[in-house]
Amino acid sequence: MSAGLPTLSQIRGVPRLFLSAFLITLTCGYLSGIYFVHLTTGNSPAGISQQFRGNESLPLEQVKEIKYPKSTREMLNIVHSHVTSFALIFFAVGAIFLLSSLPDGMKKFLLVEPFVATLLLFGGMVGVRYLPAGWALPLGILMMVAGITTFLVLLAMVGICLYEMWAGRPLTVRKAQAGPRSTG
Repeated sequence: MSAGLPTLSQIRGVPRLFLSAFLITLTCGYLSGIYFVHLTTGNSPAGISQQFRGNESLPLEQVKEIKYPKSTREMLNIVHSHVTSFALIFFAVGAIFLLSSLPDGMKKFLLVEPFVATLLLFGGMVGVRYLPAGWALPLGILMMVAGITTFLVLLAMVGICLYEMWAGRPLTVRKAQAGPRSTG
């Protein structure tokens, strides 16, 4: 990182407690959102489609709860609030993660992926709602993949930050050595 800024393994005292409390609380909030998605969609492309397109065409015996297509106002509210929130979440976590010891290549991927995945996730959501029904399955799958990768990256960044702050040492990433190893 830049001269003058500490690495995560150098952070101690109140700053370490503050950053740790933030990361843990944020992760708990994110997990509650994942549980909400599970409750409303069943974590399936069909459930995603029903959540945004409605399920009133299905026989009543096949549904637990009648869902109507989301209105444009509801869709704008969901997309606006989530895209903005995700951007701020990953900006804040990324700012802390920049102080980690990971190589720049790994940092670049972990810092940029959640922003790309957020656009795919919520772009897919709009597509599920407004494109013809044939698009619902592939876009539902895209949403699931984007959501999973975003969550895994968040867990990786938070885990690495907490490890380096509390273990007091950088996380080492071993590179493959060229040639045969000597045991000598």
